[in-house]
Amino acid sequence: VTLRCDYTCAYCQVSRQTEDRSAYDMSDETAAAAVEMTFRSPAPAIKIEFQGGEPLLAFDRIKSVVEMAEERNVQEKRNLQFVIASNLSLISDEILDYCDRHGIYLSTSLDGPSSLHDRNRPKPGKNGYELTIHGIKRIQARLGRDRVSALMTTTERSLPHVKEVIDEYVRLDFRSIFLR
Repeated sequence: VTLRCDYTCAYCQVSRQTEDRSAYDMSDETAAAAVEMTFRSPAPAIKIEFQGGEPLLAFDRIKSVVEMAEERNVQEKRNLQFVIASNLSLISDEILDYCDRHGIYLSTSLDGPSSLHDRNRPKPGKNGYELTIHGIKRIQARLGRDRVSALMTTTERSLPHVKEVIDEYVRLDFRSIFLR
């Protein structure tokens, strides 16, 4: 929904833009076309995943897509799910309330313990690891353990730390680890 991001991850595949560059957000027209195209699928189940940049920087666009898709699904009657792939730095009560009301799942990146995570996923001027952990715990407490998942981006730096990475996921009560 946006190319803007508040992190500076070295391995990011997105043409990242700074937070103040809203010209890189998805337009209303593109959002409507994406919903239309999604429902052309004959699949009985549809999952819409919001990515970025940091999609929570364009939360209003997420809400408009969710509401368009839900409205369309009244007639379609598909198994409709939503996932927001986020670094969780911007998670708020308003966002959690909305996710709760609309059954939205959240996914984040967690590269392991703080030393590894912050080296791979730096947040200028802040501790990105702490923000991620805080976000995970808030979601688990408010929406339930099954409504948040995490994935790890494997790099040369992470290979010698397999046990620490697994221990971090276990400590946070995750039942699985997704690797990228």
